[in-house]
Amino acid sequence: MTDIVDDDLAKRLLPLEGGVNFRDMGGYPAADGKRVKWGHLYRSGTMNRLTEADRAHLAERGIRTVIDFRTESEHAHEPNDWGMTLGEGYWRRPHDETFGNWSDLDPARLGTERDAEKVLEAGFRKLPEQQAEAYAEMLRRLAAGHVPAVIHCTAGKDRTGGGAALILATLGVPREHIVADFLLTQRAFNPLSTLRPNGKPNPDPKYRRFAEMKREVLAVFSSSRPSFIAAFLDGLEEQHGGIENYANALGISASDRAAIRAALLE
Repeated sequence: MTDIVDDDLAKRLLPLEGGVNFRDMGGYPAADGKRVKWGHLYRSGTMNRLTEADRAHLAERGIRTVIDFRTESEHAHEPNDWGMTLGEGYWRRPHDETFGNWSDLDPARLGTERDAEKVLEAGFRKLPEQQAEAYAEMLRRLAAGHVPAVIHCTAGKDRTGGGAALILATLGVPREHIVADFLLTQRAFNPLSTLRPNGKPNPDPKYRRFAEMKREVLAVFSSSRPSFIAAFLDGLEEQHGGIENYANALGISASDRAAIRAALLE
């Protein structure tokens, strides 16, 4: 697994001055001996910090679709101005659902790292339902050939991690590579800078509870651990009987999935 995780992060991470965990998801082995195309599918954290040079770089890559998983309050604090220049190519839904059960977090009850891990694992198990509308739109646009595309949230770790896993699983990428792609966030970006930007609590009310947490517990929330994305994938199996049944529940048909593979595999 270590060899996979260490595989060419420099080739995946885009050379952006203000990029946050902005990565190309190409190159992974997939169904029928094919590979995911480079330059067609990206994942990212907040895009609010992109410079003019960064925007020019993304324009050169021809990105035409942006799916934004963030809440209204997150967007208000860091609007995706560049994404909105794409007009109908930019999509987000008006909502204020926090990841998993973060809105119910009681910092006083998180005494150990394992306590925090359980919270994250539970959150990942809830993602298929919590982000169902967004994940359905993401897959519909890919099926319609609206690529290159980028999916993103704030850190590009949790909600984006679930979305990336869903796409890669649809493409037939083996589980070990899906996990490896998730783990790359640990090296690509420190989400602690989102929870405590400039060493101070994030002003977004969503993150206020984190200011009260022990440092070792807070570190878990800013980490990318195999058990997190495993909980997402296992949850799909346990709750829906697999990726195909979940896609069907979202209204994504077998022909849609074939179209996604046609658009993103070579």
